Amino acid sequence: MNDARNLRTSERFLLAPPLVARFGSVPVVICDISERGARFRHDRPMQTGLKSLLHVAVEGGGPPVAIEGVVVWSEADVTAPGRFISGVRTYAEPETVRSVISDLKARNRTSRIEELRANDRFLLGPSLEGKLGDSEVLIENLSARGSRVESAVEIVPGTVTTLRFTLPGVGLQVAVPVRVVWSSVKAITGRDGRSYRAGLAVSDRAELVRLAIGHLCESGQAQLDTQSLRLKLRIFKARARELASSCSEIEASGIPAEQYLLVQGVREELRLNPEESVHWYRRARLMILDPAMRSVAPAIASHPDALAVWEYLDRSVDATIVGRVFELH
Repeated sequence: MNDARNLRTSERFLLAPPLVARFGSVPVVICDISERGARFRHDRPMQTGLKSLLHVAVEGGGPPVAIEGVVVWSEADVTAPGRFISGVRTYAEPETVRSVISDLKARNRTSRIEELRANDRFLLGPSLEGKLGDSEVLIENLSARGSRVESAVEIVPGTVTTLRFTLPGVGLQVAVPVRVVWSSVKAITGRDGRSYRAGLAVSDRAELVRLAIGHLCESGQAQLDTQSLRLKLRIFKARARELASSCSEIEASGIPAEQYLLVQGVREELRLNPEESVHWYRRARLMILDPAMRSVAPAIASHPDALAVWEYLDRSVDATIVGRVFELH
């Protein structure tokens, strides 16, 4: 259904350097922006659900704009102790935000984030050896649209090259075109020793990366990045609350509209992202073999599709409700 599909995110742009702004009276630094929201860093905690105006002005660009926004998630910034990072859902005419993004593009301050959070990241353990162009790298995580790698040499943002790696035990050779979106120093060892990290955007052959992730999940060498999942669930839940009023007719069946949208949104997510499906259906198969599941969730204990959705939602929706959504046409 269209409302479930709308739970997905829109195109995002990484800002370099970040854009100084204000959320209400709080100074913030915007890290990335889209037509539907923004992510920013700040020095004091913010409560989820906080509403205020995001005041944005691009130096040398158009007039300043004030965009209504609500905080949908907020957490400590693990990269900067004592600071925080938050995501806001914005409510403004698309043309307003597009004008800001256009000003930033004109000043070469944006990089399109290919992953768009529509594809979950999978952490590799141990890191997988590969090559980025002619340089040896260690692949730390993978998604269908991106990757993070570690290198002993600095990788220049904007570089267009090829990421290559071979799946251990399978022999499948993967070679996909990528663009370096960002690069930073990972660690400094001694006087001259440094290691670097880089974020890559996969520009083609995403289906090959999905196949690789599937093999890595099946062999236990890849695990879903739970931080990425928690962030996506926060966004899903915020948007389900927003859209619930437009699906009030579903409540005649006894299913809360917000929970109906959550379940349908996850079903659509798994349908569109096969590499995620591998992870969640693998877990579902293991759950079916557990005799205790009959007493924990009898309504869906033999239903792998429903179990996969229930687990994806971190069991936050009653299993009976999940089962009833699947029973509806």
